[in-house]
Amino acid sequence: MTSSRTILAACALAIAGCAPLPGARAPATAERLYDIDCGENRTADLSPWTTPADKGKPYAFANNCYLIKHAKGWMLWDSGHPDSYASIPEGVPNQRRTSIAVMKKPLTQSLREIGVAPSDIGYFAMSHSHADHTGNANLFAGATIFMQQAEYDAAFGPEPQRFGFNPANYDQLRGARIVKLQGDHDVFGDGSVVIKSTPGHTPGHQSLFVRLPKSAPVLLSGDFVHLRANWDARRVPSINFDQAQSLKSMQEMDAFLKQTGARLWINHDAEQAQTIPKAPAYTE
Repeated sequence: MTSSRTILAACALAIAGCAPLPGARAPATAERLYDIDCGENRTADLSPWTTPADKGKPYAFANNCYLIKHAKGWMLWDSGHPDSYASIPEGVPNQRRTSIAVMKKPLTQSLREIGVAPSDIGYFAMSHSHADHTGNANLFAGATIFMQQAEYDAAFGPEPQRFGFNPANYDQLRGARIVKLQGDHDVFGDGSVVIKSTPGHTPGHQSLFVRLPKSAPVLLSGDFVHLRANWDARRVPSINFDQAQSLKSMQEMDAFLKQTGARLWINHDAEQAQTIPKAPAYTE
């Protein structure tokens, strides 16, 4: 019969085998993540983004830009409404006349309050090419830019308006250093900031995973999901480019969140936006 001492020794060896090896490195992280208020999208009818039950229900979508500080430089994710909208208090209707775009404070002013100029941004990417994400894109033509090939083809192709894009917002990027992606991409090569391919809302929509030093990682949704209620119900807006692809992206990101323990920051969810510190405050 095996002695209790032998059993205890075996258990101790098993536990030791599961422990991290001495000197093992912790995962690389970005240094800081800034959530910048980049305006609102105000609608008198929420139903195109949710269900017919919300017909005539008003809602003010949050709209955020995100600045990442990394040892290798600054990265900006999305660029909000055009800064010029800040001088138009009543707002500007979108192309489909389904919402009013309002910019409370110019992005350049928010960056300045952090101590960053547009020329300091070495890396730039947008979740997709709709106007509320590309409004100030031309300011960052000097950065290295990351776009999915499918999004590039739609944005710079012969019919950008077919996808709801306004090419005037980003026309100066045409000759920029654009890295055309065919899926996920590790921006800094260390796993700390990873672009995730999440097509469906637009042909080449993408989201961003950010690993932080003092808190759980964050997945920046872009528009692969608009609202927490849509996420909980796995509900795809009727306005999306590809319904089936949108649902697949939601399912894949659900698995990714469970795998990584990341928090989902839903860009347009106004209620969640109120709980996240806004620049010049930051999350570590």
